[in-house]
Amino acid sequence: MNLRINKYPKYLIDISLASSLKNFTKDKNTSLDIGCGDGELLTELALNNPSKYFIGLEIKYGRIVKSLKKAELNKLKNLKFIFCDANLLIKEIIPKNSLNKVFINNPDPWPKDKHEKNRLINSNFLMNLHEIIKRRGFLYIKTDDKKYMKIIKKEITKTRFATSTKKSLFDKTLPNTKFQKLFLKENKKIYSLKLQKK
Repeated sequence: MNLRINKYPKYLIDISLASSLKNFTKDKNTSLDIGCGDGELLTELALNNPSKYFIGLEIKYGRIVKSLKKAELNKLKNLKFIFCDANLLIKEIIPKNSLNKVFINNPDPWPKDKHEKNRLINSNFLMNLHEIIKRRGFLYIKTDDKKYMKIIKKEITKTRFATSTKKSLFDKTLPNTKFQKLFLKENKKIYSLKLQKK
Protein backbone atom coordinates (compact mmCIF):
# COMPACT_ATOMS: atom_id res chain seq x y z
CA MET A 1 0.00 0.00 0.00
CA ASN A 2 2.73 2.49 0.93
CA LEU A 3 4.30 2.03 -2.48
CA ARG A 4 1.62 4.32 -3.94
CA ILE A 5 2.68 7.10 -1.56
CA ASN A 6 6.36 6.49 -2.27
CA LYS A 7 5.78 7.36 -5.92
CA TYR A 8 5.54 11.04 -4.88
CA PRO A 9 8.59 11.70 -2.64
CA LYS A 10 8.90 15.34 -3.79
CA TYR A 11 5.51 16.17 -2.35
CA LEU A 12 5.52 14.05 0.81
CA ILE A 13 7.11 15.18 4.06
CA ASP A 14 8.74 12.31 5.95
CA ILE A 15 7.93 13.07 9.60
CA SER A 16 10.59 10.60 10.75
CA LEU A 17 13.15 13.13 9.48
CA ALA A 18 12.87 16.26 11.65
CA SER A 19 14.84 18.32 9.11
CA SER A 20 12.32 17.52 6.35
CA LEU A 21 9.55 19.55 8.00
CA LYS A 22 11.82 22.17 9.56
CA ASN A 23 13.43 23.03 6.22
CA PHE A 24 10.05 23.47 4.53
CA THR A 25 8.74 25.87 7.19
CA LYS A 26 11.87 27.78 8.26
CA ASP A 27 11.77 31.52 7.44
CA LYS A 28 8.79 31.02 5.15
CA ASN A 29 5.14 32.07 5.08
CA THR A 30 3.63 28.62 5.66
CA SER A 31 0.03 27.45 6.10
CA LEU A 32 -1.26 24.07 7.29
CA ASP A 33 -4.59 22.50 6.30
CA ILE A 34 -5.66 19.91 8.90
CA GLY A 35 -7.78 17.21 7.29
CA CYS A 36 -7.01 18.42 3.79
CA GLY A 37 -9.13 15.78 2.05
CA ASP A 38 -8.23 15.41 -1.62
CA GLY A 39 -6.07 18.54 -1.48
CA GLU A 40 -8.35 20.68 -3.66
CA LEU A 41 -8.23 23.74 -1.36
CA LEU A 42 -4.45 23.70 -0.96
CA THR A 43 -3.80 23.06 -4.63
CA GLU A 44 -5.79 26.18 -5.51
CA LEU A 45 -4.08 28.22 -2.77
CA ALA A 46 -0.63 27.07 -3.86
CA LEU A 47 -1.35 27.92 -7.50
CA ASN A 48 -2.68 31.38 -6.58
CA ASN A 49 0.06 32.19 -4.02
CA PRO A 50 3.38 30.99 -5.48
CA SER A 51 5.47 32.90 -2.90
CA LYS A 52 3.74 31.17 0.03
CA TYR A 53 4.09 27.59 1.23
CA PHE A 54 1.36 25.08 2.08
CA ILE A 55 1.20 21.77 3.93
CA GLY A 56 -1.76 19.39 3.84
CA LEU A 57 -2.33 16.92 6.67
CA GLU A 58 -4.52 13.87 6.09
CA ILE A 59 -4.95 10.52 7.85
CA LYS A 60 -7.02 8.77 5.16
CA TYR A 61 -4.76 6.95 2.73
CA GLY A 62 -6.87 7.27 -0.42
CA ARG A 63 -7.23 11.01 0.07
CA ILE A 64 -3.50 11.60 0.61
CA VAL A 65 -2.73 9.73 -2.62
CA LYS A 66 -5.18 11.97 -4.52
CA SER A 67 -3.58 15.05 -2.94
CA LEU A 68 -0.11 13.96 -3.97
CA LYS A 69 -1.28 13.36 -7.54
CA LYS A 70 -2.70 16.90 -7.72
CA ALA A 71 0.59 18.40 -6.51
CA GLU A 72 2.57 16.44 -9.09
CA LEU A 73 0.13 17.21 -11.91
CA ASN A 74 0.49 20.94 -11.22
CA LYS A 75 4.26 20.69 -10.52
CA LEU A 76 3.85 22.73 -7.32
CA LYS A 77 7.09 23.49 -5.48
CA ASN A 78 5.29 25.27 -2.64
CA LEU A 79 2.99 22.41 -1.61
CA LYS A 80 3.66 19.26 0.40
CA PHE A 81 1.58 16.72 2.29
CA ILE A 82 1.87 14.72 5.51
CA PHE A 83 0.24 11.35 6.17
CA CYS A 84 -0.21 11.39 9.94
CA ASP A 85 -2.57 11.74 12.93
CA ALA A 86 -3.36 15.40 13.66
CA ASN A 87 -2.87 15.21 17.43
CA LEU A 88 0.55 13.59 17.05
CA LEU A 89 1.71 16.07 14.43
CA ILE A 90 0.57 19.17 16.32
CA LYS A 91 1.78 18.12 19.75
CA GLU A 92 5.09 16.47 18.96
CA ILE A 93 6.37 17.12 15.45
CA ILE A 94 5.71 20.60 14.05
CA PRO A 95 8.21 23.18 15.41
CA LYS A 96 6.84 25.91 17.68
CA ASN A 97 6.10 29.31 16.13
CA SER A 98 6.52 27.98 12.58
CA LEU A 99 3.12 28.48 10.90
CA ASN A 100 1.42 31.65 9.65
CA LYS A 101 -2.00 30.12 9.14
CA VAL A 102 -3.85 26.92 10.03
CA PHE A 103 -7.11 25.78 8.41
CA ILE A 104 -9.60 23.27 9.83
CA ASN A 105 -12.48 22.74 7.42
CA ASN A 106 -15.58 20.75 8.36
CA PRO A 107 -14.10 18.49 11.06
CA ASP A 108 -16.26 15.50 11.99
CA PRO A 109 -18.73 16.84 14.62
CA TRP A 110 -19.33 13.45 16.27
CA PRO A 111 -22.83 14.69 17.20
CA LYS A 112 -23.62 12.16 19.94
CA ASP A 113 -22.44 13.12 23.43
CA LYS A 114 -21.01 9.64 23.99
CA HIS A 115 -18.58 10.30 21.11
CA GLU A 116 -17.35 13.60 22.57
CA LYS A 117 -13.84 12.20 23.10
CA ASN A 118 -13.51 11.67 19.32
CA ARG A 119 -13.92 15.35 18.43
CA LEU A 120 -10.73 16.85 17.09
CA ILE A 121 -11.24 20.38 18.42
CA ASN A 122 -10.98 20.75 22.17
CA SER A 123 -9.08 23.13 24.43
CA ASN A 124 -5.97 20.90 24.60
CA PHE A 125 -5.76 20.62 20.83
CA LEU A 126 -6.28 24.38 20.46
CA MET A 127 -3.55 25.15 23.01
CA ASN A 128 -1.14 22.89 21.11
CA LEU A 129 -2.08 24.74 17.90
CA HIS A 130 -1.39 28.03 19.66
CA GLU A 131 2.19 26.86 20.26
CA ILE A 132 2.98 26.12 16.61
CA ILE A 133 1.40 29.27 15.14
CA LYS A 134 3.58 32.36 14.86
CA ARG A 135 2.75 35.52 16.80
CA ARG A 136 -0.09 37.34 15.02
CA GLY A 137 -0.76 34.18 12.98
CA PHE A 138 -4.27 32.92 12.29
CA LEU A 139 -6.44 29.86 12.79
CA TYR A 140 -9.47 29.42 10.50
CA ILE A 141 -12.26 27.02 11.46
CA LYS A 142 -15.32 26.24 9.33
CA THR A 143 -18.17 23.83 9.99
CA ASP A 144 -21.73 23.30 8.79
CA ASP A 145 -22.71 21.97 12.23
CA LYS A 146 -24.21 24.71 14.44
CA LYS A 147 -23.99 22.64 17.63
CA TYR A 148 -20.33 21.81 17.02
CA MET A 149 -19.50 25.46 16.40
CA LYS A 150 -21.09 26.32 19.75
CA ILE A 151 -18.90 23.68 21.42
CA ILE A 152 -15.80 24.98 19.61
CA LYS A 153 -16.49 28.54 20.78
CA LYS A 154 -16.75 27.32 24.37
CA GLU A 155 -13.42 25.50 24.05
CA ILE A 156 -11.78 28.63 22.62
CA THR A 157 -12.58 30.56 25.81
CA LYS A 158 -10.14 28.24 27.61
CA THR A 159 -7.28 29.27 25.29
CA ARG A 160 -5.25 32.39 24.51
CA PHE A 161 -6.65 32.86 21.01
CA ALA A 162 -8.51 36.07 20.22
CA THR A 163 -11.38 36.25 17.75
CA SER A 164 -10.60 38.34 14.68
CA THR A 165 -13.37 39.98 12.64
CA LYS A 166 -11.04 41.79 10.25
CA LYS A 167 -11.01 40.33 6.72
CA SER A 168 -7.81 40.57 4.71
CA LEU A 169 -7.53 40.35 0.93
CA PHE A 170 -6.40 36.74 1.45
CA ASP A 171 -9.58 35.98 3.42
CA LYS A 172 -11.77 37.41 0.69
CA THR A 173 -10.17 35.18 -1.94
CA LEU A 174 -10.05 32.03 0.23
CA PRO A 175 -11.73 29.27 -1.83
CA ASN A 176 -14.36 26.90 -0.47
CA THR A 177 -13.69 23.19 -0.21
CA LYS A 178 -15.72 20.80 -2.37
CA PHE A 179 -17.87 19.96 0.67
CA GLN A 180 -18.50 23.65 1.40
CA LYS A 181 -19.53 24.21 -2.22
CA LEU A 182 -21.95 21.31 -1.88
CA PHE A 183 -23.36 22.71 1.39
CA LEU A 184 -23.87 26.14 -0.18
CA LYS A 185 -25.61 24.54 -3.16
CA GLU A 186 -27.98 22.86 -0.70
CA ASN A 187 -28.49 26.21 1.09
CA LYS A 188 -26.78 24.95 4.23
CA LYS A 189 -25.12 27.59 6.38
CA ILE A 190 -21.36 27.44 6.93
CA TYR A 191 -20.20 28.73 10.32
CA SER A 192 -16.78 30.37 10.31
CA LEU A 193 -14.27 31.51 12.90
CA LYS A 194 -11.04 33.38 12.45
CA LEU A 195 -8.75 33.38 15.49
CA GLN A 196 -5.48 35.18 16.03
CA LYS A 197 -2.50 34.43 18.21
CA LYS A 198 -1.62 37.63 20.04
